[in-house]
Formats: sequence, structure tokens, C-alpha cells
Amino acid sequence: MVRIVPVALGVLAFELVAAAPAPGILLYAATPDEAKDFAIASAYGRGWSVPVVGETTVEIEQILEESDPDDPLASRRLIRISAVFVAEDSGTRVLLRAREVQTSTNGEEWSTDVTERYAENLGNALSSLRSKWDGHRDTGQSKTREPARPPATGGESADRAAETGAGPVGTWAYYAERYAESRGCVLTDAETTLEASGPDWERHRIRCRDGRSLHVHCHLGDCTTRR
Repeated sequence: MVRIVPVALGVLAFELVAAAPAPGILLYAATPDEAKDFAIASAYGRGWSVPVVGETTVEIEQILEESDPDDPLASRRLIRISAVFVAEDSGTRVLLRAREVQTSTNGEEWSTDVTERYAENLGNALSSLRSKWDGHRDTGQSKTREPARPPATGGESADRAAETGAGPVGTWAYYAERYAESRGCVLTDAETTLEASGPDWERHRIRCRDGRSLHVHCHLGDCTTRR
């Protein structure tokens, strides 16, 4: 009997190997321990097992196919995702890598790096993790105006601008503001300005109460003040 289990990648993964670049995302204001614990909880919530937890790494697994579900020693094929949590000035970056693993009845393993194949799934999992983290964390900072909303679709963004009479805010204004706050910027009443954009990037101008203006560059929602 062969059981094949559909997989919806949830969160996590990385291992240092010479292969495709590991997808990553920044969790603003998170320490590596906070990011790791949050990712583990998310993985458990999505039905993944977590066999290995290191100081700054985690491995999660889910069975894709097994020859005998009732035999723990039966051969099986599984997806193993590894994560590393790297501290940065603005928070913790989560980097993911995926491997497909084949096990035999005598315990031997063969693995293939499938990070590139699952790049879209991993990217979606990372985006979901960051959205959950943004909703979970309390910045502890008072604001003088309502911040930009989380990313919307292009049509929703256009409708929003038409309703308010404001210029376009961009898809990643929300994350640009969160990044600015992580750099010590207290937002003013002035709206964040979308200065320029491309298919996968945006440049925002954010005004701070101390008189500074930050020019924040976002690539697929990952923001920095460096080009």
C-alpha cells in the first residue's frame, strides 16, 4: 500500500550547501530566539514534525510518500525544510532551504536539494510567516496617524487612492514604514510617498518627527535604506 500526502509548505528551512540561493525574509524587531520559536509554533500548527532544533537552526519534515504507513521502518519519501535565523540590526532574517529525502528500510538516506523547485512555495511561506509576525508583535511605539495598511492587490490599491484622493501608496508602504520604525523613525502626520517603482521594487519617502526623511527601498516587500 502506498500513501501519497499532498504538501502545503508552511514555514521554515535552510542548510549550507552549494545550490540555489536560499529564500529569506526579515522579521522586524525579532530576536533569533523569538523568530525561531514563532516559526516552530507555525510549523506545528500546519502539521509538520520538528525533529531537529539547534541554537539558530530548525529542521521540519512532512512525509510525501510511504510504502507502509503502519511500519515505522518502512521506506518513505519526505520533504525536509531547514531554517537558519540570522540576527540583523532591524530584526532577524529567516533563510530557508528544502530537500527531498528518500529513506530505506535499513535507515539509509538519499537527499536532493529542491530549493529552486519549491522557491515559490517557500516564498509564500515566508510571506505568511512575516504577516503573522507583524500581527503578533507589539511595537510599543505610539503613532500620530494610522499607518499604511498591509499589502493589497493592485486593484485595491488603485481603489483606495481614488477614494481618498491621495496618490498611489504602493504595495509595500506598510513594510517600508515598519522598517523605518525599526530604524528609530517616529511617523508624522505626513503620508508615506511612493517616489518610484518597478515590477518587483518600490522606493518610499518616509518623514520622521525628528525632521529626518528616510528613503526606503523595498524589493518584494523586503525593505532597506540601502540600494
